[in-house]
Amino acid sequence: MHEDEALAGGGAPDMVRGQRLDGETRARVSVVIPCHNYAQYLEEAVVSALAQEGVEVDVTIVDDASTDDSVKIARRLVDADPRVRLIAREVNLGHIHTFNEALESATAPYVVKLDPDDLLPPGSLSRSVSVLETHPDVVFVYGPVTSFSGQPPTSVRAVGARRLKIWPGRKWLTLRMKRCRNVIYQPEVMIRTSALQTVGGHRAEVPAASDLNLWLRLASQGSVARIGGVVQGFYRQHSLSMQHTVHTGKLVDFRARRDAFDLFFAEAPNTVKGLSDMRVLSRRSLAKDAVRLAFEEHEAGNPAQEYLDDAARLDSRIVRTRAWKINRRRVADPGYNGIPVRLERVRRDLAARIRFRMWRRFGI
Repeated sequence: MHEDEALAGGGAPDMVRGQRLDGETRARVSVVIPCHNYAQYLEEAVVSALAQEGVEVDVTIVDDASTDDSVKIARRLVDADPRVRLIAREVNLGHIHTFNEALESATAPYVVKLDPDDLLPPGSLSRSVSVLETHPDVVFVYGPVTSFSGQPPTSVRAVGARRLKIWPGRKWLTLRMKRCRNVIYQPEVMIRTSALQTVGGHRAEVPAASDLNLWLRLASQGSVARIGGVVQGFYRQHSLSMQHTVHTGKLVDFRARRDAFDLFFAEAPNTVKGLSDMRVLSRRSLAKDAVRLAFEEHEAGNPAQEYLDDAARLDSRIVRTRAWKINRRRVADPGYNGIPVRLERVRRDLAARIRFRMWRRFGI
């Protein structure tokens, strides 16, 4: 197993291939940008990729029949820089097909899928390359991400110690089963292209959680690394993002995550040890999460029965827990607000703060 490794300085070490000062060819990275009607953000994303230092970058924009000025802007970027190319479709084929075509367009050993509304902070690619070059068993690397709306951040505060954490794939998978959440936004991830070719791209069967399913499949092939203490991606929040227009609603998100885990187990190779135990753990965790979501829906005055039904189907033991019984009583009596409910509210709020801090500091 790998130990945590200290990261010194602001970027990758000089003696890592792609960072040498003796004229050796730098490591190559393909940044692929799937696009549909993101003209207002596209140029910023491309510029953030082209401005990365210490690596050789090529950028491929795959436009899915945009009806705004996305293609016009993309062609201008192609004309201005030979590192940029455009694949423009005349017929819209949807985001999963576009994601996969973008990923398949990568020609470099390492690939970053950058949504056109997100950005790469300075040094992001060189730091990720350093990890993948130094640790050939690592299949993908990620790091802290900063969310923003409006103008991109001009500076960011470091979070936690500057250290590199590497998990064996099975350990990282177990953490995902235990927490049943997607801890990755995407602009902060660099994937080893050979590993991506082995597992394939995004799955159409789970369109709302195809990224989560991809991380699980990649982790079945090798180790996973996280760069701590320095922001690796800028994630833009806005009303037109897919999070708001496609993957909407807590129930949709919950069932998408459930389906992403189920599909992983249906396809997982036999080389992954302990799959049956992982599946039990994931269903137990998802059942608990459904009960938590039921409580949140009660608090918002929304129906919660579907969450409880899903929880019981995932793990029949959940019906014996105090949290499930409290929610069940609230379904029967929406006005019920006894001491157990108030205590559950405190416990839920504390757990949410802990989850956020664990993600922010450790990426789990």
